[in-house]
Amino acid sequence: MTSALLDAKGVTLQYKTPRHLVTATYRVDFSVHQGDRYVILGPSGCGKSTLLKAVGGFMSPAEGSIRIREREIRSPGPDRMMVFQEFEQLMPWKTAYQNVIFPMKVTRKFASSEATERADTAIAKVGLTEFRDIYPHMLSGGMNPPTALSRVDLPQPDGPRIT
Repeated sequence: MTSALLDAKGVTLQYKTPRHLVTATYRVDFSVHQGDRYVILGPSGCGKSTLLKAVGGFMSPAEGSIRIREREIRSPGPDRMMVFQEFEQLMPWKTAYQNVIFPMKVTRKFASSEATERADTAIAKVGLTEFRDIYPHMLSGGMNPPTALSRVDLPQPDGPRIT
């Protein structure tokens, strides 16, 4: 069997509030392999978002480990893209198209022509082709989330995305 793309072993995640130490997950184990589509379901407050923040490298487990391709996650990295619900995702000084193509330019994993093609495809997929050269403040509130999500939905050159 091949090694997992994403592997969580005994992951306990905790954070402090002014009054309490909250245990969001307790000794969670799971693996995601090449070709898998992995879904996290549960009621509000069960630790789904906290777990995703740990996979993104935005917090460290109090116990256990999370690894991507056998490397322990210690901080955010260009191999993971996160879209959070809590705040605006688009860079206001870039157009919708520039926001979508930005991760591909930063990681330099695609030739310029391939990055352009992938960005155009992603924008078309969310129905925003005619708004590709518009800045975020000119998009309606309903257009911002699909634009941000189109960055995540870009096919990766070395494997599937983890959603």
